[in-house]
Amino acid sequence: MPGQIPPSFANTDPLRCAFEVARGHLARIRDEAAAPPAAPSEVVIFGCGHLGGFALQGARNAGLKVLAFADNDPAKWGKHMDGIPIVPPAEAVARYNHAAAFVVAIYCSGKPRQQLAELGCARILPYPAFHRQCSAWMPFEDRLESPDRVMADPAAIQAGYAALCDDVSRLEFAAQIEWRCTLNYDCLPAPRPLPQIYFDTELVRLEKEVLVDCGAFDGDTIRVFLDKVGSEFEFLYALEPDALNRARLEAYIASLPENIGRRCAILPYGASDHDGRESFEAMSTTGIRLSSCGAESIEVRRLDAILDGPAPTFIKMDIEGAEPEALEGAKEVVHSARPILAVCAYHKCHHLWQLPVILKRLLPEYHVLLRRYADECWETVYYAIPPERIIPRG
Repeated sequence: MPGQIPPSFANTDPLRCAFEVARGHLARIRDEAAAPPAAPSEVVIFGCGHLGGFALQGARNAGLKVLAFADNDPAKWGKHMDGIPIVPPAEAVARYNHAAAFVVAIYCSGKPRQQLAELGCARILPYPAFHRQCSAWMPFEDRLESPDRVMADPAAIQAGYAALCDDVSRLEFAAQIEWRCTLNYDCLPAPRPLPQIYFDTELVRLEKEVLVDCGAFDGDTIRVFLDKVGSEFEFLYALEPDALNRARLEAYIASLPENIGRRCAILPYGASDHDGRESFEAMSTTGIRLSSCGAESIEVRRLDAILDGPAPTFIKMDIEGAEPEALEGAKEVVHSARPILAVCAYHKCHHLWQLPVILKRLLPEYHVLLRRYADECWETVYYAIPPERIIPRG
């Protein structure tokens, strides 16, 4: 079952084992003066989304020839992305298998990799491996780091590990350290089902909630929440600073029955540790990320300053790397209301070990748990749960 601890870990410390593997990998690289394997000269990029754009930019910067994009969306076939044709995956394999490596530029890459393998694809390169091979030419991506940067501060990693409250979390944390250094997929536990994200029935029993959705996007998380609770909730705050996403969110909320919609407040802000404006860069259709290089700006607010209705019982944060700042700006409401927190941990590599320390410092008596809902490092979430809301085990 996903999350179960293999027998080999029963009498060992998973983090110590991960450190040993990671350090051995680093030593081999240094002793052999080995660079990452040479990137292929020709590639097909599977996926036309945000990562596909990153892969195209990195490939071009590295002087690689991009033969085509492959994508499963029939609406894109026959079109072009930045001058590169988009074709069905089967056609891409049939035409280019002899010449190209297939870069899977999709966050949840397990099924696409399996699809390519079943089509007979000879060279399949997951995006993290391509990113490492072409790191000198890739656009800045702080979700993935080189092994030496991952292992630059072992004490900080150990502090994050020490904040965790169950063996499943510790195993996942240690496996993430090993995978991020070695890219060995065999070390990763199976992810939990994606529909369980944020409201995982293994960890959370929803009550008459007051939900704060930080990074509400177009209402995707709210849809999941309402599917679970129906009209049995007290109130819902939806924070979305991006105007385009907020228009979709407003349309969705307006489509809800009146007895549900009137208990939803849309707030046009990003969550942060201060009140003001911040520049941002667009992240394709997935939202925005705060950046000093961004050409546009959004309003940011402290949750302590804007939640003037019912006190929250559940706070979800998926805000493209601004989670630590948002937690700082929510200290008062978190201490007074004692909500469950579900905080994304994959937008920056160091958040894996930084966020549990922040959560434990903010809420010393809370249980801090880690779960992953996608392949590789994506869709990892920290839960901070007050003792009175922990689901009894056994």
